[in-house]
Amino acid sequence: MTERIDAKGLVRLIHGSLEALGRHKEEINALNVFPVPDGDTGTNMYLTMQAVVEEIRRSGDSSMAAVCQAVARGSLMGARGNSGVVLSQVLRGFTQVLEGHEDAGVPELALALRKGSEVAYRAVMKPVEGTILTVVREASEEGEEASKHHRELEDWLAQVARRARESLSRTPELLPVLREAGVVDAGGMGFVVILEGMLSALSGKDLEAVEEELARWDTPTETVSPSQAEDFRYEIQFLLRCEDEGVEDFRRELARIGGSVLVVGGDGLYRVHLHTDRLGEAVELASARGRMSDVEITDLREQVENLKAAGDTSASPGAMGEIGVVVVASGQGLREVFTSLGAGAVVEGGQSMNPSTAELLEAVESLPQGRVVILPNNKNIVPAAEQVKGLTRKEVVVVPTRSVVEGLAALVAMDGKLGLAENGERMARAASGVKTGLLTHAVRDSRWSGGEVRKGYYIGLFREGIVSHHEDLFQAAVGLLEAMMEGDEELLTVILGEGFPEGLEGSLREYAEGRGLEVEVIRGGQPLYPLILGLE
Repeated sequence: MTERIDAKGLVRLIHGSLEALGRHKEEINALNVFPVPDGDTGTNMYLTMQAVVEEIRRSGDSSMAAVCQAVARGSLMGARGNSGVVLSQVLRGFTQVLEGHEDAGVPELALALRKGSEVAYRAVMKPVEGTILTVVREASEEGEEASKHHRELEDWLAQVARRARESLSRTPELLPVLREAGVVDAGGMGFVVILEGMLSALSGKDLEAVEEELARWDTPTETVSPSQAEDFRYEIQFLLRCEDEGVEDFRRELARIGGSVLVVGGDGLYRVHLHTDRLGEAVELASARGRMSDVEITDLREQVENLKAAGDTSASPGAMGEIGVVVVASGQGLREVFTSLGAGAVVEGGQSMNPSTAELLEAVESLPQGRVVILPNNKNIVPAAEQVKGLTRKEVVVVPTRSVVEGLAALVAMDGKLGLAENGERMARAASGVKTGLLTHAVRDSRWSGGEVRKGYYIGLFREGIVSHHEDLFQAAVGLLEAMMEGDEELLTVILGEGFPEGLEGSLREYAEGRGLEVEVIRGGQPLYPLILGLE
Protein backbone atom coordinates (compact mmCIF):
# COMPACT_ATOMS: atom_id res chain seq x y z
CA MET A 1 0.00 0.00 0.00
CA THR A 2 1.11 3.58 -0.69
CA GLU A 3 1.23 6.31 1.93
CA ARG A 4 2.86 9.11 -0.07
CA ILE A 5 3.48 10.00 -3.73
CA ASP A 6 6.18 12.20 -5.25
CA ALA A 7 6.10 14.10 -8.55
CA LYS A 8 6.49 10.91 -10.59
CA GLY A 9 3.59 9.41 -8.70
CA LEU A 10 1.44 12.44 -9.47
CA VAL A 11 2.30 12.15 -13.17
CA ARG A 12 1.29 8.49 -13.03
CA LEU A 13 -2.12 9.49 -11.64
CA ILE A 14 -2.57 12.05 -14.42
CA HIS A 15 -1.80 9.43 -17.05
CA GLY A 16 -4.27 7.07 -15.42
CA SER A 17 -7.02 9.67 -15.58
CA LEU A 18 -6.28 10.35 -19.27
CA GLU A 19 -6.49 6.65 -20.09
CA ALA A 20 -9.82 6.35 -18.27
CA LEU A 21 -11.28 9.36 -20.06
CA GLY A 22 -10.11 7.95 -23.36
CA ARG A 23 -12.02 4.74 -22.73
CA HIS A 24 -15.22 6.46 -21.63
CA LYS A 25 -15.39 9.76 -23.50
CA GLU A 26 -18.04 8.56 -25.94
CA GLU A 27 -20.16 7.28 -23.07
CA ILE A 28 -19.83 10.70 -21.41
CA ASN A 29 -20.60 12.48 -24.68
CA ALA A 30 -23.88 10.57 -24.99
CA LEU A 31 -25.26 12.20 -21.84
CA ASN A 32 -25.77 15.68 -23.37
CA VAL A 33 -24.90 17.53 -20.21
CA PHE A 34 -26.72 20.51 -18.71
CA PRO A 35 -26.11 23.41 -18.95
CA VAL A 36 -24.14 22.86 -22.15
CA PRO A 37 -26.52 21.84 -24.96
CA ASP A 38 -23.95 19.79 -26.85
CA GLY A 39 -22.60 16.28 -26.76
CA ASP A 40 -18.82 16.62 -26.49
CA THR A 41 -18.24 16.83 -22.74
CA GLY A 42 -16.21 13.63 -22.66
CA THR A 43 -14.11 14.70 -25.62
CA ASN A 44 -13.52 18.14 -24.08
CA MET A 45 -12.39 16.70 -20.75
CA TYR A 46 -10.18 14.16 -22.53
CA LEU A 47 -8.49 16.84 -24.67
CA THR A 48 -8.01 19.09 -21.64
CA MET A 49 -6.25 16.29 -19.78
CA GLN A 50 -4.30 15.41 -22.90
CA ALA A 51 -2.99 18.99 -22.97
CA VAL A 52 -1.88 18.53 -19.35
CA VAL A 53 0.10 15.40 -20.23
CA GLU A 54 1.72 17.17 -23.17
CA GLU A 55 2.70 20.19 -21.03
CA ILE A 56 4.27 17.88 -18.44
CA ARG A 57 6.26 16.19 -21.20
CA ARG A 58 7.44 19.54 -22.57
CA SER A 59 8.44 20.78 -19.13
CA GLY A 60 11.08 18.09 -18.65
CA ASP A 61 11.41 19.05 -14.95
CA SER A 62 10.56 16.23 -12.55
CA SER A 63 10.16 18.28 -9.35
CA MET A 64 6.75 18.46 -7.69
CA ALA A 65 6.57 22.23 -8.15
CA ALA A 66 7.38 21.99 -11.87
CA VAL A 67 4.87 19.20 -12.47
CA CYS A 68 2.14 21.14 -10.65
CA GLN A 69 2.88 24.26 -12.68
CA ALA A 70 2.74 22.19 -15.89
CA VAL A 71 -0.62 20.73 -14.85
CA ALA A 72 -2.06 24.18 -14.15
CA ARG A 73 -0.70 25.75 -17.34
CA GLY A 74 -1.49 22.79 -19.59
CA SER A 75 -5.09 22.58 -18.40
CA LEU A 76 -5.60 26.33 -18.83
CA MET A 77 -4.09 26.52 -22.31
CA GLY A 78 -5.72 23.30 -23.50
CA ALA A 79 -9.13 23.62 -21.83
CA ARG A 80 -11.99 22.78 -24.20
CA GLY A 81 -15.62 23.68 -23.64
CA ASN A 82 -17.42 24.44 -20.40
CA SER A 83 -16.46 21.09 -18.85
CA GLY A 84 -12.80 21.44 -19.77
CA VAL A 85 -12.54 24.92 -18.29
CA VAL A 86 -14.17 23.81 -15.02
CA LEU A 87 -11.82 20.82 -14.89
CA SER A 88 -8.86 23.14 -15.42
CA GLN A 89 -9.90 25.08 -12.34
CA VAL A 90 -10.22 21.94 -10.24
CA LEU A 91 -6.68 21.03 -11.29
CA ARG A 92 -5.46 24.56 -10.67
CA GLY A 93 -6.66 24.55 -7.05
CA PHE A 94 -5.43 20.99 -6.55
CA THR A 95 -1.90 21.82 -7.68
CA GLN A 96 -1.76 25.08 -5.71
CA VAL A 97 -1.63 22.97 -2.56
CA LEU A 98 0.71 20.25 -3.80
CA GLU A 99 3.33 22.49 -5.41
CA GLY A 100 4.60 23.45 -1.97
CA HIS A 101 5.48 19.84 -1.08
CA GLU A 102 8.09 17.40 -2.38
CA ASP A 103 5.67 14.56 -1.78
CA ALA A 104 2.09 14.21 -0.61
CA GLY A 105 0.04 11.88 1.55
CA VAL A 106 -3.62 11.68 2.46
CA PRO A 107 -3.73 14.99 4.42
CA GLU A 108 -2.20 16.98 1.56
CA LEU A 109 -4.35 15.34 -1.12
CA ALA A 110 -7.52 15.92 0.92
CA LEU A 111 -6.64 19.59 1.26
CA ALA A 112 -5.76 19.79 -2.44
CA LEU A 113 -9.12 18.32 -3.46
CA ARG A 114 -10.95 20.80 -1.25
CA LYS A 115 -8.96 23.67 -2.78
CA GLY A 116 -9.79 22.41 -6.28
CA SER A 117 -13.49 22.50 -5.46
CA GLU A 118 -13.29 26.02 -4.05
CA VAL A 119 -11.39 27.39 -7.06
CA ALA A 120 -13.86 25.79 -9.48
CA TYR A 121 -16.87 27.27 -7.66
CA ARG A 122 -15.32 30.73 -7.75
CA ALA A 123 -14.68 30.44 -11.47
CA VAL A 124 -18.34 29.91 -12.34
CA MET A 125 -20.42 33.09 -12.32
CA LYS A 126 -23.65 31.28 -11.46
CA PRO A 127 -22.79 27.90 -9.90
CA VAL A 128 -25.47 25.28 -10.51
CA GLU A 129 -25.87 22.31 -8.19
CA GLY A 130 -26.30 18.95 -9.83
CA THR A 131 -23.29 19.46 -12.10
CA ILE A 132 -19.61 18.54 -11.86
CA LEU A 133 -19.28 21.24 -9.20
CA THR A 134 -21.50 19.26 -6.83
CA VAL A 135 -19.68 16.00 -7.51
CA VAL A 136 -16.27 17.58 -6.87
CA ARG A 137 -17.45 19.34 -3.72
CA GLU A 138 -19.03 16.26 -2.17
CA ALA A 139 -15.99 14.17 -3.10
CA SER A 140 -13.75 16.72 -1.40
CA GLU A 141 -15.92 16.67 1.72
CA GLU A 142 -15.58 12.89 1.81
CA GLY A 143 -11.85 13.29 1.30
CA GLU A 144 -11.56 15.42 4.41
CA GLU A 145 -13.62 12.99 6.47
CA ALA A 146 -11.78 9.93 5.12
CA SER A 147 -8.41 11.54 5.93
CA LYS A 148 -9.25 11.07 9.61
CA HIS A 149 -9.42 7.30 9.17
CA HIS A 150 -7.03 6.34 6.36
CA ARG A 151 -3.28 6.67 5.88
CA GLU A 152 -3.01 4.52 2.75
CA LEU A 153 -3.75 6.46 -0.41
CA GLU A 154 -5.52 3.54 -2.13
CA ASP A 155 -8.08 3.22 0.66
CA TRP A 156 -8.61 6.96 0.85
CA LEU A 157 -9.02 7.42 -2.90
CA ALA A 158 -11.41 4.46 -3.13
CA GLN A 159 -13.66 6.04 -0.52
CA VAL A 160 -13.53 9.40 -2.31
CA ALA A 161 -14.41 7.75 -5.63
CA ARG A 162 -17.37 5.89 -4.07
CA ARG A 163 -18.72 9.16 -2.66
CA ALA A 164 -18.27 10.83 -6.04
CA ARG A 165 -20.31 8.04 -7.66
CA GLU A 166 -23.05 8.46 -5.08
CA SER A 167 -23.07 12.21 -5.69
CA LEU A 168 -23.28 11.63 -9.43
CA SER A 169 -26.28 9.33 -9.03
CA ARG A 170 -28.12 12.15 -7.21
CA THR A 171 -27.54 14.82 -9.83
CA PRO A 172 -30.95 14.17 -11.47
CA GLU A 173 -32.58 14.96 -8.11
CA LEU A 174 -30.93 18.39 -8.14
CA LEU A 175 -31.51 19.23 -11.81
CA PRO A 176 -34.97 18.63 -13.29
CA VAL A 177 -33.49 18.82 -16.79
CA LEU A 178 -31.39 15.72 -16.04
CA ARG A 179 -34.33 13.93 -14.47
CA GLU A 180 -36.50 14.62 -17.51
CA ALA A 181 -33.79 13.32 -19.86
CA GLY A 182 -33.12 10.27 -17.71
CA VAL A 183 -29.37 10.88 -17.39
CA VAL A 184 -26.75 11.86 -14.85
CA ASP A 185 -24.53 14.92 -15.31
CA ALA A 186 -21.86 14.27 -17.93
CA GLY A 187 -19.24 16.55 -16.37
CA GLY A 188 -19.77 14.85 -13.03
CA MET A 189 -19.42 11.48 -14.72
CA GLY A 190 -16.16 12.64 -16.28
CA PHE A 191 -14.80 13.57 -12.85
CA VAL A 192 -15.71 10.16 -11.46
CA VAL A 193 -13.93 8.53 -14.40
CA ILE A 194 -10.85 10.64 -13.60
CA LEU A 195 -10.85 9.44 -9.98
CA GLU A 196 -11.24 5.82 -11.08
CA GLY A 197 -8.37 6.21 -13.53
CA MET A 198 -6.18 7.62 -10.77
CA LEU A 199 -7.12 4.74 -8.47
CA SER A 200 -6.24 2.24 -11.20
CA ALA A 201 -2.84 3.86 -11.70
CA LEU A 202 -2.21 4.06 -7.95
CA SER A 203 -3.19 0.47 -7.18
CA GLY A 204 -1.79 -1.12 -10.32
CA LYS A 205 -5.14 -2.79 -11.00
CA ASP A 206 -6.80 -2.82 -14.40
CA LEU A 207 -9.34 -0.03 -14.84
CA GLU A 208 -12.17 -2.48 -15.44
CA ALA A 209 -11.36 -4.26 -12.20
CA VAL A 210 -11.40 -0.98 -10.29
CA GLU A 211 -14.75 -0.05 -11.80
CA GLU A 212 -16.21 -3.44 -10.91
CA GLU A 213 -14.99 -3.18 -7.32
CA LEU A 214 -16.57 0.23 -6.97
CA ALA A 215 -19.91 -1.10 -8.29
CA ARG A 216 -19.97 1.37 -11.14
CA TRP A 217 -23.24 3.18 -11.88
CA ASP A 218 -25.55 2.36 -14.75
CA THR A 219 -25.45 4.80 -17.63
CA PRO A 220 -27.54 5.01 -20.81
CA THR A 221 -26.06 3.41 -23.91
CA GLU A 222 -28.00 5.55 -26.38
CA THR A 223 -27.89 9.25 -27.00
CA VAL A 224 -30.88 11.05 -25.54
CA SER A 225 -32.61 14.13 -26.84
CA PRO A 226 -30.96 17.09 -25.12
CA SER A 227 -32.83 19.32 -22.74
CA GLN A 228 -31.32 22.64 -21.84
CA ALA A 229 -31.93 25.55 -19.53
CA GLU A 230 -30.47 28.12 -21.89
CA ASP A 231 -31.11 28.68 -25.57
CA PHE A 232 -28.07 30.48 -26.93
CA ARG A 233 -26.98 29.75 -30.49
CA TYR A 234 -23.20 29.90 -30.24
CA GLU A 235 -20.36 28.82 -27.99
CA ILE A 236 -17.20 30.92 -28.19
CA GLN A 237 -13.99 30.21 -26.33
CA PHE A 238 -10.56 31.80 -26.58
CA LEU A 239 -7.44 32.88 -24.75
CA LEU A 240 -7.24 36.54 -23.73
CA ARG A 241 -4.09 38.39 -22.77
CA CYS A 242 -5.16 41.44 -20.77
CA GLU A 243 -4.67 43.47 -17.62
CA ASP A 244 -5.77 41.60 -14.49
CA GLU A 245 -7.54 44.61 -12.99
CA GLY A 246 -10.44 44.63 -15.45
CA VAL A 247 -11.24 40.92 -15.44
CA GLU A 248 -14.18 41.07 -13.03
CA ASP A 249 -15.81 43.87 -15.03
CA PHE A 250 -15.22 41.87 -18.22
CA ARG A 251 -16.87 38.80 -16.68
CA ARG A 252 -19.94 40.88 -15.78
CA GLU A 253 -20.06 42.34 -19.30
CA LEU A 254 -20.12 38.84 -20.78
CA ALA A 255 -22.86 37.78 -18.37
CA ARG A 256 -25.09 40.50 -19.79
CA ILE A 257 -24.91 39.05 -23.30
CA GLY A 258 -24.90 35.30 -22.63
CA GLY A 259 -24.61 32.35 -20.27
CA SER A 260 -22.15 29.66 -19.13
CA VAL A 261 -19.63 32.45 -18.52
CA LEU A 262 -16.15 31.36 -17.49
CA VAL A 263 -13.14 33.67 -17.30
CA VAL A 264 -10.29 31.86 -15.58
CA GLY A 265 -6.55 32.25 -15.27
CA GLY A 266 -4.31 34.99 -13.99
CA ASP A 267 -1.08 36.93 -14.47
CA GLY A 268 -2.34 38.47 -17.69
CA LEU A 269 -3.56 35.26 -19.38
CA TYR A 270 -7.17 34.05 -19.21
CA ARG A 271 -9.27 31.29 -20.75
CA VAL A 272 -12.72 32.60 -21.71
CA HIS A 273 -15.87 30.55 -22.40
CA LEU A 274 -19.31 31.93 -23.29
CA HIS A 275 -22.66 30.90 -24.80
CA THR A 276 -24.33 33.77 -26.63
CA ASP A 277 -26.39 34.96 -29.57
CA ARG A 278 -24.24 38.10 -29.84
CA LEU A 279 -20.90 36.88 -31.13
CA GLY A 280 -19.85 40.22 -32.57
CA GLU A 281 -20.41 42.02 -29.28
CA ALA A 282 -18.49 39.33 -27.39
CA VAL A 283 -15.50 39.75 -29.70
CA GLU A 284 -15.67 43.54 -29.38
CA LEU A 285 -15.73 43.35 -25.58
CA ALA A 286 -12.74 41.00 -25.55
CA SER A 287 -10.78 43.03 -28.11
CA ALA A 288 -11.29 46.16 -26.02
CA ARG A 289 -9.73 44.37 -23.04
CA GLY A 290 -6.71 42.79 -24.68
CA ARG A 291 -5.46 40.42 -27.37
CA MET A 292 -7.47 37.33 -28.35
CA SER A 293 -6.02 34.06 -29.64
CA ASP A 294 -7.06 30.41 -30.12
CA VAL A 295 -10.62 31.48 -30.91
CA GLU A 296 -13.11 28.63 -31.38
CA ILE A 297 -16.78 29.13 -32.29
CA THR A 298 -19.38 26.35 -32.30
CA ASP A 299 -22.94 26.50 -33.59
CA LEU A 300 -24.64 24.72 -30.68
CA ARG A 301 -27.99 24.22 -32.37
CA GLU A 302 -26.35 22.67 -35.40
CA GLN A 303 -24.35 20.41 -33.11
CA VAL A 304 -27.51 19.31 -31.32
CA GLU A 305 -29.19 18.47 -34.64
CA ASN A 306 -26.15 16.44 -35.66
CA LEU A 307 -26.38 14.53 -32.39
CA LYS A 308 -30.05 13.79 -32.95
CA ALA A 309 -29.25 12.41 -36.37
CA ALA A 310 -26.21 10.42 -35.28
CA GLY A 311 -28.23 7.25 -34.87
CA ASP A 312 -29.75 7.58 -38.37
CA THR A 313 -27.10 7.97 -41.07
CA SER A 314 -29.75 8.84 -43.63
CA ALA A 315 -31.04 11.74 -41.59
CA SER A 316 -28.07 14.02 -42.11
CA PRO A 317 -25.96 14.92 -45.15
CA GLY A 318 -22.99 14.99 -42.79
CA ALA A 319 -23.22 11.26 -42.20
CA MET A 320 -21.61 9.03 -44.84
CA GLY A 321 -22.98 5.74 -43.54
CA GLU A 322 -20.38 4.24 -41.24
CA ILE A 323 -17.57 6.55 -42.40
CA GLY A 324 -17.27 10.11 -41.11
CA VAL A 325 -15.50 12.93 -42.93
CA VAL A 326 -13.42 15.77 -41.47
CA VAL A 327 -12.58 18.62 -43.83
CA VAL A 328 -10.32 21.67 -43.44
CA ALA A 329 -11.68 24.82 -45.09
CA SER A 330 -12.03 28.55 -44.56
CA GLY A 331 -15.00 30.67 -45.60
CA GLN A 332 -18.67 30.28 -44.77
CA GLY A 333 -19.62 29.30 -48.31
CA LEU A 334 -17.04 26.53 -48.47
CA ARG A 335 -18.07 25.21 -45.09
CA GLU A 336 -21.68 24.99 -46.24
CA VAL A 337 -20.73 23.26 -49.50
CA PHE A 338 -18.58 20.66 -47.77
CA THR A 339 -21.30 20.00 -45.21
CA SER A 340 -23.91 19.59 -47.94
CA LEU A 341 -21.66 17.06 -49.69
CA GLY A 342 -21.35 14.91 -46.59
CA ALA A 343 -18.64 16.33 -44.31
CA GLY A 344 -19.51 15.70 -40.69
CA ALA A 345 -17.02 18.26 -39.33
CA VAL A 346 -15.35 21.26 -40.96
CA VAL A 347 -12.23 22.59 -39.21
CA GLU A 348 -11.42 26.24 -39.82
CA GLY A 349 -8.09 26.54 -41.60
CA GLY A 350 -6.10 26.81 -44.78
CA GLN A 351 -3.15 28.78 -46.08
CA SER A 352 -1.48 30.78 -43.26
CA MET A 353 -4.02 29.33 -40.81
CA ASN A 354 -3.10 25.69 -40.32
CA PRO A 355 -5.10 23.85 -37.64
CA SER A 356 -3.20 21.81 -35.08
CA THR A 357 -3.25 18.06 -34.66
CA ALA A 358 -5.29 18.59 -31.48
CA GLU A 359 -7.96 20.50 -33.41
CA LEU A 360 -8.15 17.80 -36.07
CA LEU A 361 -8.28 15.12 -33.39
CA GLU A 362 -11.13 16.92 -31.68
CA ALA A 363 -13.06 16.99 -34.95
CA VAL A 364 -12.45 13.27 -35.49
CA GLU A 365 -13.61 12.44 -31.97
CA SER A 366 -16.73 14.60 -32.37
CA LEU A 367 -18.10 12.34 -35.11
CA PRO A 368 -20.31 9.37 -34.23
CA GLN A 369 -18.57 7.08 -36.71
CA GLY A 370 -15.67 4.83 -35.74
CA ARG A 371 -14.01 5.21 -39.17
CA VAL A 372 -13.06 8.65 -40.46
CA VAL A 373 -11.56 10.23 -43.58
CA ILE A 374 -9.61 13.50 -43.20
CA LEU A 375 -9.32 15.92 -46.13
CA PRO A 376 -6.61 18.46 -45.11
CA ASN A 377 -6.91 20.49 -48.36
CA ASN A 378 -3.44 21.98 -47.93
CA LYS A 379 -0.05 20.30 -48.20
CA ASN A 380 1.12 21.97 -44.97
CA ILE A 381 -1.76 20.44 -43.02
CA VAL A 382 -1.18 16.86 -44.20
CA PRO A 383 1.54 16.09 -41.57
CA ALA A 384 -0.69 17.27 -38.71
CA ALA A 385 -3.55 15.16 -40.08
CA GLU A 386 -1.32 12.10 -40.28
CA GLN A 387 -0.48 12.42 -36.58
CA VAL A 388 -4.13 12.02 -35.65
CA LYS A 389 -3.93 8.33 -36.57
CA GLY A 390 -1.80 7.56 -33.54
CA LEU A 391 -3.91 9.56 -31.10
CA THR A 392 -7.34 8.00 -31.58
CA ARG A 393 -8.84 4.54 -31.36
CA LYS A 394 -10.86 5.26 -34.48
CA GLU A 395 -9.68 4.10 -37.89
CA VAL A 396 -8.46 7.14 -39.80
CA VAL A 397 -7.43 7.58 -43.44
CA VAL A 398 -5.85 10.84 -44.58
CA VAL A 399 -6.47 11.65 -48.24
CA PRO A 400 -3.61 14.13 -48.93
CA THR A 401 -5.68 16.79 -50.72
CA ARG A 402 -3.68 19.96 -51.35
CA SER A 403 -6.53 22.37 -52.09
CA VAL A 404 -10.25 22.81 -51.50
CA VAL A 405 -11.03 21.90 -55.11
CA GLU A 406 -9.18 18.61 -54.64
CA GLY A 407 -11.16 18.15 -51.43
CA LEU A 408 -14.44 18.77 -53.23
CA ALA A 409 -13.55 16.26 -55.96
CA ALA A 410 -12.55 13.69 -53.35
CA LEU A 411 -15.76 14.14 -51.38
CA VAL A 412 -17.93 13.86 -54.48
CA ALA A 413 -16.16 10.57 -55.30
CA MET A 414 -16.86 9.05 -51.89
CA ASP A 415 -19.11 5.99 -51.92
CA GLY A 416 -20.86 5.12 -48.66
CA LYS A 417 -21.17 1.48 -49.78
CA LEU A 418 -17.39 0.99 -49.88
CA GLY A 419 -14.99 0.39 -47.02
CA LEU A 420 -12.58 2.92 -45.52
CA ALA A 421 -9.48 1.82 -47.43
CA GLU A 422 -11.35 1.56 -50.74
CA ASN A 423 -12.82 5.01 -50.28
CA GLY A 424 -9.41 6.44 -49.40
CA GLU A 425 -7.96 5.14 -52.66
CA ARG A 426 -10.99 6.24 -54.69
CA MET A 427 -10.95 9.74 -53.21
CA ALA A 428 -7.19 10.11 -53.71
CA ARG A 429 -7.56 9.22 -57.39
CA ALA A 430 -10.34 11.77 -57.81
CA ALA A 431 -8.27 14.48 -56.11
CA SER A 432 -5.23 13.74 -58.28
CA GLY A 433 -7.30 14.37 -61.41
CA VAL A 434 -7.95 18.01 -60.49
CA LYS A 435 -5.67 20.92 -61.39
CA THR A 436 -5.77 23.83 -58.96
CA GLY A 437 -5.08 27.47 -59.70
CA LEU A 438 -4.97 30.24 -57.11
CA LEU A 439 -5.35 33.98 -57.56
CA THR A 440 -4.05 36.27 -54.86
CA HIS A 441 -2.25 39.60 -54.30
CA ALA A 442 1.49 40.11 -54.48
CA VAL A 443 2.66 41.27 -51.03
CA ARG A 444 5.99 42.59 -52.26
CA ASP A 445 7.88 43.48 -55.42
CA SER A 446 9.76 40.53 -56.91
CA ARG A 447 10.55 38.81 -60.21
CA TRP A 448 9.23 35.77 -62.08
CA SER A 449 9.92 34.16 -65.44
CA GLY A 450 7.50 36.56 -67.14
CA GLY A 451 9.12 39.69 -65.75
CA GLU A 452 8.66 41.86 -62.65
CA VAL A 453 5.96 41.33 -60.05
CA ARG A 454 4.65 44.54 -58.56
CA LYS A 455 3.31 44.75 -55.02
CA GLY A 456 -0.50 44.84 -54.93
CA TYR A 457 -0.96 43.31 -58.40
CA TYR A 458 -2.92 40.09 -58.83
CA ILE A 459 -0.84 36.97 -59.39
CA GLY A 460 -1.99 33.56 -60.61
CA LEU A 461 -0.34 30.54 -59.02
CA PHE A 462 -0.29 27.11 -60.65
CA ARG A 463 1.86 24.14 -59.71
CA GLU A 464 3.60 26.28 -57.09
CA GLY A 465 4.75 28.88 -59.60
CA ILE A 466 3.56 32.28 -60.85
CA VAL A 467 1.87 31.96 -64.24
CA SER A 468 0.04 35.30 -64.55
CA HIS A 469 0.47 38.83 -63.26
CA HIS A 470 -1.76 41.85 -63.85
CA GLU A 471 -3.19 44.85 -62.04
CA ASP A 472 -6.65 43.86 -63.35
CA LEU A 473 -8.21 40.86 -61.62
CA PHE A 474 -10.04 39.60 -64.72
CA GLN A 475 -6.91 39.68 -66.87
CA ALA A 476 -4.91 37.89 -64.19
CA ALA A 477 -7.68 35.26 -63.90
CA VAL A 478 -7.74 34.70 -67.66
CA GLY A 479 -3.96 34.30 -67.70
CA LEU A 480 -4.20 31.76 -64.89
CA LEU A 481 -6.89 29.75 -66.66
CA GLU A 482 -4.98 29.68 -69.94
CA ALA A 483 -1.86 28.46 -68.16
CA MET A 484 -3.84 25.63 -66.56
CA MET A 485 -5.54 24.38 -69.74
CA GLU A 486 -3.98 21.55 -71.73
CA GLY A 487 -6.86 20.88 -74.13
CA ASP A 488 -8.77 17.94 -72.69
CA GLU A 489 -10.50 19.61 -69.74
CA GLU A 490 -14.28 19.65 -69.44
CA LEU A 491 -15.26 21.13 -66.07
CA LEU A 492 -14.14 24.36 -64.40
CA THR A 493 -14.98 24.93 -60.74
CA VAL A 494 -14.81 28.61 -59.81
CA ILE A 495 -14.64 29.41 -56.09
CA LEU A 496 -15.20 33.10 -55.33
CA GLY A 497 -13.50 34.43 -52.22
CA GLU A 498 -13.40 37.62 -50.22
CA GLY A 499 -12.79 40.67 -52.39
CA PHE A 500 -14.02 39.20 -55.65
CA PRO A 501 -15.88 42.00 -57.54
CA GLU A 502 -19.59 41.38 -58.03
CA GLY A 503 -19.62 42.20 -61.74
CA LEU A 504 -16.81 39.87 -62.85
CA GLU A 505 -18.50 36.53 -62.21
CA GLY A 506 -20.52 36.73 -65.45
CA SER A 507 -17.51 37.82 -67.50
CA LEU A 508 -15.39 34.97 -66.20
CA ARG A 509 -18.14 32.42 -66.81
CA GLU A 510 -18.67 33.71 -70.36
CA TYR A 511 -14.94 33.49 -71.11
CA ALA A 512 -14.64 29.94 -69.74
CA GLU A 513 -17.72 28.71 -71.59
CA GLY A 514 -16.26 30.22 -74.76
CA ARG A 515 -13.27 27.93 -74.23
CA GLY A 516 -15.63 24.92 -74.20
CA LEU A 517 -15.78 24.42 -70.43
CA GLU A 518 -18.75 23.61 -68.24
CA VAL A 519 -18.64 26.09 -65.34
CA GLU A 520 -19.69 25.58 -61.73
CA VAL A 521 -19.50 28.62 -59.42
CA ILE A 522 -19.23 28.39 -55.64
CA ARG A 523 -19.32 31.43 -53.37
CA GLY A 524 -16.70 30.19 -50.95
CA GLY A 525 -15.95 33.39 -49.05
CA GLN A 526 -12.37 32.23 -48.37
CA PRO A 527 -9.77 34.83 -47.28
CA LEU A 528 -6.46 35.56 -49.06
CA TYR A 529 -7.58 34.11 -52.41
CA PRO A 530 -10.27 36.12 -54.26
CA LEU A 531 -10.42 33.28 -56.77
CA ILE A 532 -9.67 29.54 -56.74
CA LEU A 533 -9.97 27.55 -59.97
CA GLY A 534 -10.34 23.80 -60.26
CA LEU A 535 -9.97 22.23 -63.70
CA GLU A 536 -10.74 18.63 -64.60
